[in-house]
Amino acid sequence: MLLKKTLVFHLMLMLVFVSLLIATSVKAQVPVYQLKHEEQLIEHYLYRLTEPAGSEQVVNITNLASDHWQPTQLANGDLLIMPGENWFVFKLENSSEQTKHAYVVIANQVRIKHSKLYVLDKVQKRQAKPMVLQRSNNRSAQVTVPPLSEVTIYLTIESATQLRSTAVVYSTAEYVEANGKLQFQQGITIGGLLCLSIAFILLFFAIRNLSILTLCGYLISNTLLLAAMLGINLYYFFPHLPTLAGIELPLLIASSAIFLLMFTTQLFNLKEKFPKNYQVIRMTCWGLLLYMPLSMKLSVVDNISISMAINVLVIFSLMMLSLYLYGLRLRLALLFTLVMAVQLILILVAIVSVNWLDIGFVAHRNLFYGITFWLNGLLITLILSRQYRYQLAVKHEAQQQALDSAIASERSQEALLKLQTQSQEELEERVQARTLELNIALQELGEANRELEQKNTLDELTGLFNRRFYDQKIVAEYRRSKRNLTPLSLVLIDVDHFKAVNDTYGHLAGDQCLVWLSHLIQKSLKRSTDMAFRYGGEEFCLILPDTDSQGAITLAEVLRKAVAKQGFNYKEVHIKLTISNGIYTYQQQDGVTPEQIFAAADKALYQAKGNGRNQTQVFEHNLD
Repeated sequence: MLLKKTLVFHLMLMLVFVSLLIATSVKAQVPVYQLKHEEQLIEHYLYRLTEPAGSEQVVNITNLASDHWQPTQLANGDLLIMPGENWFVFKLENSSEQTKHAYVVIANQVRIKHSKLYVLDKVQKRQAKPMVLQRSNNRSAQVTVPPLSEVTIYLTIESATQLRSTAVVYSTAEYVEANGKLQFQQGITIGGLLCLSIAFILLFFAIRNLSILTLCGYLISNTLLLAAMLGINLYYFFPHLPTLAGIELPLLIASSAIFLLMFTTQLFNLKEKFPKNYQVIRMTCWGLLLYMPLSMKLSVVDNISISMAINVLVIFSLMMLSLYLYGLRLRLALLFTLVMAVQLILILVAIVSVNWLDIGFVAHRNLFYGITFWLNGLLITLILSRQYRYQLAVKHEAQQQALDSAIASERSQEALLKLQTQSQEELEERVQARTLELNIALQELGEANRELEQKNTLDELTGLFNRRFYDQKIVAEYRRSKRNLTPLSLVLIDVDHFKAVNDTYGHLAGDQCLVWLSHLIQKSLKRSTDMAFRYGGEEFCLILPDTDSQGAITLAEVLRKAVAKQGFNYKEVHIKLTISNGIYTYQQQDGVTPEQIFAAADKALYQAKGNGRNQTQVFEHNLD
């Protein structure tokens, strides 16, 4: 009995040994994919080479034993790709009597340097030429399986870094349908953003708002960036130039950041309100512009890392800036903070899920990118719409103030019209002048009112017009005289020995003397168009429109004689006064300016004082 048990035990050991020997001598049992299915993810039948192949040929790869391969379980088609060269193997079996075609599709990733597919025919025991997976919206290659046959697929992918992609096998009909769905989805996201950008361009031409143009540049940069991330990039159009792979990503991310920074400065008017923050943003934009040409010298991996860092830092900095502005009670600061926070969260989710943690996010990468960019565009548009609403409110308030000012001006005009006692021609001129002033007040939206409040036209002591108003009026009357071909006379008046009055009776007496003379000058003016000014000190000036030299002399002489005859009484003391007058009449002489008219009258006044004072002199020489 004991011998029988011993023999059975040894026999079982021999069977186990033989089984192990057979298992080690047979190659890996490569899983078979039956082409009877319309669509199937590469799941439960994909094997990965456990060690990097290095420089080994595909012939050596196909002869490797089973211990070099390990089964790979995929969820949702996610394919983990390690740095360097990756090898995968599976089989396609066609049990029908018709030739079938299958498409092996790998999700498009910028960091994939190249990918090839080798087909090994089981019947003819020959290897076809390697097929490079063509770049379109995805990397794909077509595999032909003859009737009642089986082929083995060896897939090699070389990557710059560790990343996740997706691997799918499609039949011809399902490939066309899946590719059509992908293109439709990308057309909706990319085309929609492009249409939104075009709408903003048209809006800019309509209202000429610089913020809209900057936002349009930001949306266009994001549209091109989304297209590049979804596979529609320079390498897509020029697949024979592998150096173009990923070259546009740092350029588009930098340009998008620049436009976003510029939009922020315009939105909050940082240049005028916060010049220090504006200078920081300005230097940041110059740094991004400098990085754009330098990025062409860096590798794709370095550019992706730098671009992600730039994107996160710019958005985080703008969020902190908007929080600071919100503390200062700036309008739109809170909304801008929320928009930047949402954008920062979405970017961090994309970076962490796709590039760091490998949490199986790749299968929905295109959809997530589309939603992210669309949400960002809509939120930025919301900010612009709120800004436009506030601008309309401010504009409406300014228009209301302008309307009130216009109503007040119109009432003043009506009151002035009631007081007119002059001829019909003078009345019409006044109406035209007031109407012109009203139109200017309406166009400047209240600016004229503030200016009139700041500039007082009357001299505080004498009640006559001051020198500032003289400078304005002489130009206007000069132009009217030149336009209507009418004479314009200017009379300069100076009190003789006025310093003696101040020294003898005091400055208060001198002031009262000037007030008395001003009243006398105003009484001497008989027309509403004649104007009297205190030019400075004891000097006065008369502008006499439509008055020739003889008329000016007559008025000046009447005034001079009245002053000499009446004298001035101050505190029961009679003070004798005389004045000297200088006259010049402008009659459209060539090359004569308002300044030369005053200079000529001043020369005549100087001549009157030099000839003994208490007289009127007329400048009759030509002006050089």
